[in-house]
Amino acid sequence: MSESKIDILLKQCSSSESSQVVEGVQELLDLKAYSAVPTIVALLSSADTVVRFTAAAALGYLGQLNPELVGKELVKLLVDSEAIIRAEALDSLGILSYTAAIEPIMFLLENDPDPLVRASAAETLGDLGQEEAITAIFAALVDPDESVRAYAANSIGLLGTPTLLPKLAAHIKSESSLRVKAELLGARYRLGAKEDIHLFLDLLDNADEDMATTLLNILADLIDRKQPLYLSESSFSISEVLTKLSDIFPMLNPQVQGLIFQLKTIAQS
Repeated sequence: MSESKIDILLKQCSSSESSQVVEGVQELLDLKAYSAVPTIVALLSSADTVVRFTAAAALGYLGQLNPELVGKELVKLLVDSEAIIRAEALDSLGILSYTAAIEPIMFLLENDPDPLVRASAAETLGDLGQEEAITAIFAALVDPDESVRAYAANSIGLLGTPTLLPKLAAHIKSESSLRVKAELLGARYRLGAKEDIHLFLDLLDNADEDMATTLLNILADLIDRKQPLYLSESSFSISEVLTKLSDIFPMLNPQVQGLIFQLKTIAQS
């Protein structure tokens, strides 16, 4: 009997050539080969950074049938010597909703020396949906790195309550980064500050192409996750600004039109 494609790829994961192993894992991921999880978990201890990274990334998806087993193994990578590995493990833990990892993730947010890891930790805590992380995330709003503050602001919008609105307003006043201001406005809008969508749209109305792309991504997140209470009511105003934006930056038109369609659907429903 001839070997199946998956069996061949599993053997390839034992190759002494790192490039072959990486290719094998990526193909197993493409095939949604959930049976490959034990083999890929074993690769988390590889001496090769790229192999560990690829395995950690794949397990965020293939590990969804057994998140407890895979989550425990990914947690071990949170002390990896390579920042990119720690960050990828965090991302996969978030995808798996492995809430048992919340303590070490909060520790990394507060203490990891690499901003990439702290930003990933801030994002993952939002994905995990545990309100107990709010204090640690709020403290990250004064992190020296812009990306960490931005992800922290977004996560507060996902996990917080309206009682945090005054504190978020204070951070908006003191924040120098427009990207972080936008995330803070998005968080406040999510938590019930209806008027903040107009401040957000003012930023969008005056943005250059790079900033507009960032703001469109924030809008997409507001639509796709934990929709703000007033999103339907604001949909026409948002669509007006988006239409103007697509005329100024034609390259952004596909994303803009997708958002406008989603907003119309929300308004009609």
